[in-house]
Amino acid sequence: MSYIFPFLASFLLSIILTLGVKKIALYFNIVDRPGDRKIHNTSIPLLGGVAVFLSFFAVLFIFSDRFLASNLEWRHLLGFFFGALAIIIGGILDDKYNLSPSKQLIFPVLAIIAVIIGGVEIDKITNPLGGFIYLKDWFLVGPILIALWLLGMMYTTKLLDGVDGLVSGVGTIGALVIFLFTLTTKYYQPDIALGALILAGAALGFLIFNFYPAKIFLGEGGSLFFGFALGVLAIISGGKIAIALLIMGIPILDVAWTIIRRLVQGKNPFKFSDNKHLHHRLLSLGFSQSKTVLVFYFLSLTFGLSGLFLQSRGKILVLVILLFLMLAIVIVFRLLDKQQNNKKPSLLLHICCAPCGTYVSRDLLLPKYRLTWFFYNPNLVSQAEYDKRLEAVTLMAEKFSIPLIVIPYENQAWCRKIKGREADPERGVRCQICYLDRLRETAKTAKEKGFEFFGTTLLTSPYKDKESIIKMSKDLSSSFGVKFLAEDFQASDGYRKSQALAKELGIYRQKFCGCKYSIRD
Repeated sequence: MSYIFPFLASFLLSIILTLGVKKIALYFNIVDRPGDRKIHNTSIPLLGGVAVFLSFFAVLFIFSDRFLASNLEWRHLLGFFFGALAIIIGGILDDKYNLSPSKQLIFPVLAIIAVIIGGVEIDKITNPLGGFIYLKDWFLVGPILIALWLLGMMYTTKLLDGVDGLVSGVGTIGALVIFLFTLTTKYYQPDIALGALILAGAALGFLIFNFYPAKIFLGEGGSLFFGFALGVLAIISGGKIAIALLIMGIPILDVAWTIIRRLVQGKNPFKFSDNKHLHHRLLSLGFSQSKTVLVFYFLSLTFGLSGLFLQSRGKILVLVILLFLMLAIVIVFRLLDKQQNNKKPSLLLHICCAPCGTYVSRDLLLPKYRLTWFFYNPNLVSQAEYDKRLEAVTLMAEKFSIPLIVIPYENQAWCRKIKGREADPERGVRCQICYLDRLRETAKTAKEKGFEFFGTTLLTSPYKDKESIIKMSKDLSSSFGVKFLAEDFQASDGYRKSQALAKELGIYRQKFCGCKYSIRD
């Protein structure tokens, strides 16, 4: 009963606060809207992490005499609290104002500083060969390990938060495993067991509303909070980091593989995003959201519980098994990617600029075609304008791993082709000549390089003569014997979505077609 009552208090308080926070989020319009890389179709309120945070610490402070009955002191609890508070405040600001990644990082760093100032420390770690390695004699090694550990845990749960109920469910399992572990005879720590069970209650109360279909999301603060809380509990329980690694093993390895994969591709792993996380992969295989989270629950529970029955060397062996399991998963998905990609028809897409090409490529074309971009735009007003657009196109091609063919800038040749039509208005004969020039070069290149289809992002913009572009392309298709992709890129508000994505990615968005006459008009 001494454990059941705190658990129920945290559980019930979390339910009540989640309902209240949901209303507040809706009132202030702090919601996650459907869109790019989102799998929900309606706006879902955020700030759920606030309810978990308040429930956990409210009950923990009520039972602080038991939590601080052993080696922990008030400074440890306050450091823990203020660190979590920094994360939640940062999360609220990010959910409301969509902070940049550099500003988002400020709050996890403040949380780590608060914990260290509060006296939380790692004074020794278990030596796999026997005994302990003491860190007190190694200046700053302990704080650095704490910082790396907590950052790793926080960003693991942050990146894991992509499916309804995933982080809150894994957080519940993690807290329960730590509770069971700290009640064993060898590692008996009733204070840590109490804190872990209170966290499990708060997480479970929220999970009722967060499991698929979710009625509320954790938000930035909540996704970071779970990693922070589990990480701190692992440290203050006497450095039981191996248990936390077993619980979070697959998600941690998934994040590690994501970082390695992006670095190998020459991308900044913290600036670029993709749909290659394990939970995305399972969804792409046809798993429902519920089945996807159950797979993660099973892995976390299985490997976490294994730590209850293993000594240090046994835990290391299981961690190695986890590593090989993740490697096997990576190999299987890479083979599946290769097999699926070989089945896709090849498409050469003329790209006039990054804003018009990025959205349609990522969301409409890459799932169905082996896509290559073709940058041929001799109409651009100057070398400087050409370079600015090409830089944005190159950046996006690297981000989405799209091969890029670039034709050097030859404005004088283009000027000769439209000579005598300089006074034509926009969408007049001059523009028809310009369309045909770029489309012909695209169809010709597609034929020479063996592409099955060709297309153009000129069809993204409502300012272009869509009917003329389609007619010309169909005529060129007959002439060169290459199929034309007559997909309507403007359907489902495609132009607005392309501009919104360009703004989100921070790429160059020009305000004119490209030639000096379009500036004039």
